[in-house]
Amino acid sequence: MATKMQLQAIITKGNQIINNFQEHSTGRLNLWTTIVQLSHNYVITAEAQKRVGTGITTAIVAHLSFDQFSYDEYIQVLISLQKHWDVPVLCHAFPRRLLNNLRDQYGSRIIRDDIVRRYR
Repeated sequence: MATKMQLQAIITKGNQIINNFQEHSTGRLNLWTTIVQLSHNYVITAEAQKRVGTGITTAIVAHLSFDQFSYDEYIQVLISLQKHWDVPVLCHAFPRRLLNNLRDQYGSRIIRDDIVRRYR
């Protein structure tokens, strides 16, 4: 669906956004991603949890339309960004099958489930 040049341009732009975001934020960097069925987009963001306090800041790295990008192309962009920055990927509201497939392929240290749990 997308050409190699288009994918490389998205990865390059994503790396520029993450670099700029990291320069102007504090805290540990993560990638956060979700598949939004309502708007038919794959979404990738960079997030940093503040070292002091509980705030999280984010920057949108990419919105990839279902019409223009396949799931495999989305994963290619996501993993290219992950490898460049060597950070975990928090997968929000992923179907369990897709999440497990990604964990099997890339490892649970890299692919994590973004679930907020309450501990008592």
